[in-house]
Amino acid sequence: MFNLLKKYSVLFIILGIIIIGICLIYFLGQLGKEDLTKVPLSEEMITSPTKFEAGEIGEVKTKDGETGEEKPLVTPIMPPAIFSTAGTIIEKKDNSLIITGEGTNFADGVSRNLTCIFINETLTFEKGQLKYYQGEDGLNHLEKGMKILVDSDENIRGKIEFKVKTVNILE
Repeated sequence: MFNLLKKYSVLFIILGIIIIGICLIYFLGQLGKEDLTKVPLSEEMITSPTKFEAGEIGEVKTKDGETGEEKPLVTPIMPPAIFSTAGTIIEKKDNSLIITGEGTNFADGVSRNLTCIFINETLTFEKGQLKYYQGEDGLNHLEKGMKILVDSDENIRGKIEFKVKTVNILE
């Protein structure tokens, strides 16, 4: 029996080293994945906290019972931050679009004309998202009357003018 354990002890040691190696590779791989999922803050996000503040247009104010301070109405339907809205193109300019928004980014729900400013990073996707255009080149593929969905990096709640990150053609 003692010879049998001695004979297989080298095999057990090698097997143990292999198991430890596999565990190390797995856990180090998990640490690497965590670093990739962390989104670095851009300088603009750090230096411009107003980017995430809501605008004042169309806001419904409520009085705080304790402090008496007027605050914008926040409900599950109307969150404090909104980053996208839909609308119909009514005018195309050199570096922007004017759309009639559906009012989803305003607390009062009233439809308003919105100025969507195109920047170099703006991506315009064709219907079905099979092809896209970057920057102001996307304006060449948009026409009056088209229904679009616009997304922004900034909070567009209560704002009628904002920079656009993506434009998706709906119809």
